[in-house]
Amino acid sequence: MFARKKGPSLSEIEVQEPEFGESPEYLREYIRSFMEKTGREEPRIVDKISGSMKNARVFNLIYPIGAGIFIHTYNDPMTESGYNRYVVIDPPKPDKKLFEVMEYKLATIITEEDVPRSSEEKKKILLAATDLIISPMEGEVDYGKIKPTMKRIPVNAREAEYLKYHLIRDKVGVGPLEPFLRDPYLEDITSDGMGPIYVIHKMFGALQSNVEFKTEEELDQFIIKLGEKIGKPISHARPIVDATLPDGSRINIVYGSDVSLRGSNFTIRKVSKVPISVIQLIKWGTFDARIAAYMWMMLEEGMSVFICGETASGKTTSLNAISVFIRPSAKIVTIEDTAEVVMPHPNWTRELTRDTGKPETSVTMFDMLRAALRQRPNYIIVGEIRGAEGNIAFQAMQTGHPVMSTFHAANLSRLLQRLTNYPISVPKTNLDNLNVAWFQSAVYVKGFPARRVIEIDEIIGYDPASGAIAAVPSFTWDPVSDKFQFSGRGASYLLEEKIATLKGIPRNRLNEIYEELELRRMYLQMLADKNIVNYFDVYKAVVRAYSLGIERALKLLERNELL
Repeated sequence: MFARKKGPSLSEIEVQEPEFGESPEYLREYIRSFMEKTGREEPRIVDKISGSMKNARVFNLIYPIGAGIFIHTYNDPMTESGYNRYVVIDPPKPDKKLFEVMEYKLATIITEEDVPRSSEEKKKILLAATDLIISPMEGEVDYGKIKPTMKRIPVNAREAEYLKYHLIRDKVGVGPLEPFLRDPYLEDITSDGMGPIYVIHKMFGALQSNVEFKTEEELDQFIIKLGEKIGKPISHARPIVDATLPDGSRINIVYGSDVSLRGSNFTIRKVSKVPISVIQLIKWGTFDARIAAYMWMMLEEGMSVFICGETASGKTTSLNAISVFIRPSAKIVTIEDTAEVVMPHPNWTRELTRDTGKPETSVTMFDMLRAALRQRPNYIIVGEIRGAEGNIAFQAMQTGHPVMSTFHAANLSRLLQRLTNYPISVPKTNLDNLNVAWFQSAVYVKGFPARRVIEIDEIIGYDPASGAIAAVPSFTWDPVSDKFQFSGRGASYLLEEKIATLKGIPRNRLNEIYEELELRRMYLQMLADKNIVNYFDVYKAVVRAYSLGIERALKLLERNELL
């Protein structure tokens, strides 16, 4: 049996990442095969997908996502399922016997001393161990003759790179899901049971992938291994798990056919490493520059805001985007079940709940929110309010701690119903502590799926005579024109009664508050016109506006001297 000689630890050995080149042989072979089978023209290879391709009806593109993986997306006019296609093109899997022998020898060479502290270190150890085991060579190799007792395993030089890719994918990454998690254009990844994996693509909508689970046993084994890898063991006794994947994406797993008639299934909500910016959402039409300017004024002065909507309406995306408007010097505490909220502010405390299955050792959203009140934050941001923590959130607002959160509610009446009923049970007299209710929805615009802010309401207060909550809409969306209607000057209770007072503007000069709103709208629209869409560049532009004043920042932006 192979024994490792004493020397440097595996993590200290210099290693080389697998290399495949810009146009590897397996990609060229795939393109040839695709053209022969479909009669389609050659796919166009691009480094990234242009925003002009969003919702295109005809598309045939290949783009790289790193580590030798390419994605082919194309419309399928002959589709029987109704889905267009999403094809993962990655290095071919090596011979099964070779893979089995490698797994055995890796278990003998990697010892207890090789304990990785991160996924990158784990990958380095794996590559170093592989280099000690294999002997790359030119020409074909008969893998049927290789044995675990061999000191070095002969491997074809090209296939050695493929072997390393699959070892990293399966041992460090999340196996067949790795390409999906690497793709920056994906929003959701779904397996409904045995069969293909489906995705929601940011540019091309719902697509059917070529990756599939062929048997229920294969799917169940994959899910059990995935649960162990992410530290959330899953079994028939605990068949439902919510967890966070290594890249930060959120996954829900349902295991077994006793609770799911079609067998085990999972859904992944991708989390972008760099959040989508408020300027990008303006360019996509989710809301306009005036709405963004209005929210800037609200968040600058510490108004409490709920971003509401149905599932997958883009609530968290909008919350991340508009958070850049909170004063850069603010202390922010975020509280979540799974890490999705991203703050650009330097003074940011990030809290996560802990579910151990036992009340005495679990840390709930309620516990976290109560603790946050002692940390003297300028803003508390809750990933999502669902239960009793909602009552604490309103107590926080009442004691002067502004709160932002997402909330499942399609309109104002549903929001108020959920807030005042069990388990949240906020007294109606306290509801005016919430200042802004933002409603967002997944809609269709000119036949294409889109997300739009449907309405933004200002909460005025509780009327004891009628027992009703007084609220006025400040913005509404017109689905016919796809435009946002502002209620206009003189119609905003918050701008005139709250923001103007905080800024020291007397009632005879209220027009100044609307002039400032217009100035900020111009600033944000100019950022959009100049295509400054990176999240952190937008935050930098907002910081400059705070430090220089909006008028001077606007002049510098006009001359391209701001950033």
